[in-house]
Amino acid sequence: MPSVSIILPVYNVAPYLGTCLDSLKNQTFQDFEVIAVNDGSSDGSLAILEVYQRKFPNLRIISQTNQGLSAARNTGLEQVTGKYLYFLDSDDYLQHDMLERCFTLAEQEALDVVKFDAIGFTEQGITRTNPYDSSFVLQENKRYTQKEWLQVQRKHYNSPVWLYFVRTSLVLSGLRFVDGILHEDEIFTPQLFTRANSFMYIAQPFFKRRYRAGSIMQSSIYQSQASYTSKHQVIQLLEEERVVAKTRAAKQFLRQRRNVLYIDSCHYAKELHQKITLPLGVKLYLDARAWLRKIRRKKGAQNE
Repeated sequence: MPSVSIILPVYNVAPYLGTCLDSLKNQTFQDFEVIAVNDGSSDGSLAILEVYQRKFPNLRIISQTNQGLSAARNTGLEQVTGKYLYFLDSDDYLQHDMLERCFTLAEQEALDVVKFDAIGFTEQGITRTNPYDSSFVLQENKRYTQKEWLQVQRKHYNSPVWLYFVRTSLVLSGLRFVDGILHEDEIFTPQLFTRANSFMYIAQPFFKRRYRAGSIMQSSIYQSQASYTSKHQVIQLLEEERVVAKTRAAKQFLRQRRNVLYIDSCHYAKELHQKITLPLGVKLYLDARAWLRKIRRKKGAQNE
């Protein structure tokens, strides 16, 4: 039984898949399995997986019809056997010592979650801004309780699951990705945080994120009906989580995430807007905040 299970959804990433798989083959820690879920690829990605499987014994391949990222990750979750779990995107790659550093820390400190940083890049080079750097709010060598962690996350929060090395039992206790939506990490990661009890941070950009031209999240999401509808579904799910949350810190964190996403949804194209079920007082308060933000943006644009 491997120490770590890596779930790797694969969908039409043939130009990048080799780099991703090489970053796994070259890890300094090798006690892991890769569960590659071929989600109906039609571009040769499956053939690449099969080539690597012949020289990479800890790679397993599961093929299914195209069902989307959430469904592919959920398929992988049905197969995991490792003590720890990591979700990797197949057009990105990892620093060579990521697994060793995260596994060692998690074992030494009996952690539920290890967070690290990422750095983004395009085909032209490294991006100038980095929203995945948490070094200005999180401390290395500090063991965070849930309350302490959630308080810090309210200052600087990253939702992508590829920033977190996680104890498998925490996820298999009932967490799954919501099928059929975008922004799936915006509900999964808060659920993870409000169920975990011990966290630590490594200030290293272990994850190398590729920004692809034309990808869903790099195009104009504020004109996308699918993005808007998904965000509203996540808002509703965050509200449901807040209602049943067991601690004050969890309720406050979930409330903030709900509010942030609601205000952001107000900036989508007007023709996409739909009603959302929230308490009237909450909705009026958030609508007012969204309106004030729009005014500030307009004034800022006029002053430039």
